[in-house]
Amino acid sequence: MKKIFPLLIGIILLGSVSSCDWIRARLGMPTSEELQQKQEQIIQDSLEKVAREQEARLEQLRLDSLAKIEAQKSALARYHVVLGSFIMDNNADRMMQKLPDLGYDPVRIEFKNGYSVISAYQTNSLPDAYNKMYKMFSLDITPYDVWVYDTNQQLHF
Repeated sequence: MKKIFPLLIGIILLGSVSSCDWIRARLGMPTSEELQQKQEQIIQDSLEKVAREQEARLEQLRLDSLAKIEAQKSALARYHVVLGSFIMDNNADRMMQKLPDLGYDPVRIEFKNGYSVISAYQTNSLPDAYNKMYKMFSLDITPYDVWVYDTNQQLHF
């Protein structure tokens, strides 16, 4: 027992003096510092991957919106008989829903200043646009501020 007691005390002292990192290093395993660095690298790689994916999604959304705007620009006639200009989307939607019942094919045009205008009639002929505007004054839904918008003014998009 006398020989085992100093051996046990030696093992306890050795265990208290040395750490797991020392044992791991001797066994060829990664130390806690190396594990911490690896964990930080994994987190950094994950954050970079998420940032790249988010940037790719934003770029795709931007390209989609530009393509949509270009398609709308090419589909627009030159003159539009506008029945209203709205900053609130629900008001513009309400006007868009009323016009098909009256036989019009409404088009919503977004202006650069944030307003949406509702065009009830589109044409490439200015006299035709003014004739249609005067006919629309007889409608119950026609406001007093009906006007003809020329897309060459470049107020939209």
